[in-house]
Amino acid sequence: MFVLAMLGALPAFADDHPAFLPDRDVAVSYEVSAPGRPVMQYQLQYSAADQRARIDDPARGLFFLADLQAGRAELVVPALNSVVDAPDLSGLTAQLANAGNARFTPLGPGHYAGLGCEKYLVLGEQGSGTACLTPDGVILHFAGHDAHGSAEVTADSVSYQTVPPEALAPPEGFSRITLPPGALAQLLGQ
Repeated sequence: MFVLAMLGALPAFADDHPAFLPDRDVAVSYEVSAPGRPVMQYQLQYSAADQRARIDDPARGLFFLADLQAGRAELVVPALNSVVDAPDLSGLTAQLANAGNARFTPLGPGHYAGLGCEKYLVLGEQGSGTACLTPDGVILHFAGHDAHGSAEVTADSVSYQTVPPEALAPPEGFSRITLPPGALAQLLGQ
């Protein structure tokens, strides 16, 4: 959930702000650290054409699917053959798509995962941090905090590749579970 939260911390911007969503398909491996928690690895696959993402959490054996245009997200738990609809996840995608009013201050160039990026100080209503963004909208590094705590996300590798449509859809035959607000965070120990 940290990667979705990280994406949710970056608000949608007016045209004068840097791109924060990739403008082409990409796969990124991220390392996520937060105080008091073990370092986690996540893999992001993003389809620019339809603004859909898949975030794999290998340590827990599950993955998240996000449809940014629809403001919807789901948790897929293969071990239980289940897809979990949770308002908490969809709230993050809606925040990403509809938030605003952040101020970006350029801080200079950066370099992560073999790519150059521009560092920014990001000040928003919900929190603040720094982000390093490629010119085509890939987040290579983000460190920030809000009312829920702080986290740092760093790209380990970036590969521009087509994301197959089946990777961005729930598996066939999985049962659907709907959770009330707040339940997903409790289940995941957030």
